[in-house]
Amino acid sequence: MEMGVDRVKVVVGNTGLGYYKEVESYDKYIDLRYIPELSMIRRDDSGINIGVAITISKAIEAVKECNQHGFHIEENMVYKKIADHMEKVASGFIQNSASLGGNLVMAQRNHFPSDIATVLLAVGSLVNIMNGLRSKELTMEEFLRRPELDSKSILLSVKIQDWNRLMGISSGTRMNLLFETNRAAPQPLGNALPYLNAVLMAEVSHCTTSNGIILSNCRFAFGAYGTKHPLRATKVEEFFTGKVLSVGVLYEAVKLLGAIVVPDDGTSNPAYRSSLAVGFLFEFFSHLFEANVELPDGYMNGYSPLLSPAKQLDHGKIPTLLSSSMQEVELNRQYHPVGDPIAKSRATIQASCSLYVISYYDAHELSEAVYVDDIPSPTNCLHEASFTVHASQ
Repeated sequence: MEMGVDRVKVVVGNTGLGYYKEVESYDKYIDLRYIPELSMIRRDDSGINIGVAITISKAIEAVKECNQHGFHIEENMVYKKIADHMEKVASGFIQNSASLGGNLVMAQRNHFPSDIATVLLAVGSLVNIMNGLRSKELTMEEFLRRPELDSKSILLSVKIQDWNRLMGISSGTRMNLLFETNRAAPQPLGNALPYLNAVLMAEVSHCTTSNGIILSNCRFAFGAYGTKHPLRATKVEEFFTGKVLSVGVLYEAVKLLGAIVVPDDGTSNPAYRSSLAVGFLFEFFSHLFEANVELPDGYMNGYSPLLSPAKQLDHGKIPTLLSSSMQEVELNRQYHPVGDPIAKSRATIQASCSLYVISYYDAHELSEAVYVDDIPSPTNCLHEASFTVHASQ
């Protein structure tokens, strides 16, 4: 932004400097944190409106409060999982400094692989942009696809719409909502950027003419897999809508999604990223199937039902099956006894004295285990060293 002869940069936490180095020098910085209208959180029947200067950590708290005060189970579940996913973004220090608006602007302008942008895209969020003296409300999809924000435009707020209004759900509607967020990264938590993030949701209801499940209002969003912006897999959404869920339907949807989620040229691990999207979609629906159903081309699904029919539409976490494995390691006897596993001689006394110290001192004075070597020796203390000597034959 240029003001006269000065070059000015608009910032909140300016944490993006750690990821995108400044190639231009600025004469002045404008801190948006001191504009009250940009640091407000408003809740009403239409949803929650969050100012762009709100930090990510405060945005998480606001979403959690919506979860606590929601009147519908589905709405509470959506808010809870949004907050849980946002907590996996960056470290606590970054969350306390970085702003919600800054994260979205980096995603829109610099193609930053944002988890927050993908989540807000999936739940139909709206953004408010000021251009000159006029404000304009855009959907998240329109915001991400529009030209980069220039010096005359500024992002004002983000609105997470009321879920029931967005999906057209009435209090008497007998439908269940499936909602899940996913991210795959070198480190599941912390600073690691994801290989791919995904948000999957669908309304399901029991079919009256068969023992199947009908899908409607599907919304699938994928991001951070090597494209400029996150996108919604609208073709897959339209394919599922109105269909009775079956293995054949899911099989066709998986093939369709694999052709949509394709990283740009030069992206690392492109096949892995595409397979993640397919895997997340399959996992999202797999627990709704019965076992031993034939797949196209003669394949078998090879998995057991994870939920009983009475609990198929439960909002709880899907239990995973236990697995076992065995590994055999052959020891090389050439350099025996080198390489043999040997117990540490001081391990027993260290562990036992750790318990002794905990029982001797007050529990509130201890923040970690205390070992023998950490205890100062008393005056005139005697030390013993034990060793074993094998007599030669």
